[in-house]
Amino acid sequence: MNDPAEDVEAYATLAAQLADPGADRAALLAAHGLDEERWEALDDAWQARLSEADDEDGEDGGVPPLVAAFAETFARVQRARARRDLSFDRFLEAARGLKRGTDMATVLSRLDLTLEDYLSAQQRWTAAMLEDEALMARFQRAMK
Repeated sequence: MNDPAEDVEAYATLAAQLADPGADRAALLAAHGLDEERWEALDDAWQARLSEADDEDGEDGGVPPLVAAFAETFARVQRARARRDLSFDRFLEAARGLKRGTDMATVLSRLDLTLEDYLSAQQRWTAAMLEDEALMARFQRAMK
């Protein structure tokens, strides 16, 4: 694991994880040897570096490499998190599309999902429906 104090991608990854409202902040920070106070100092230092890079390199209208690396990593982590936590409604939308006979590649592309996203959600929500009759009834109604 790279040090978020030294590596922009490690910092961006941690920042994105901490931005998740359901995150266990204390556990995430502890895994990096940080507490809230040290995280704030680290975050302030990176924000200053990113701002400085933007001021220096952004004059030609391009995105500075440091800023681009941060933004790309932060966005990638957030997208991955959103995919792993595919809502029941999005799962239903995909399942309905497949039931209508639309090919899987088209359904997944339209919903910006990967096959792994869908299969993971299918496994998760099938298990949940087996435990929750109301959820199963909702699924069955949606598939009619």
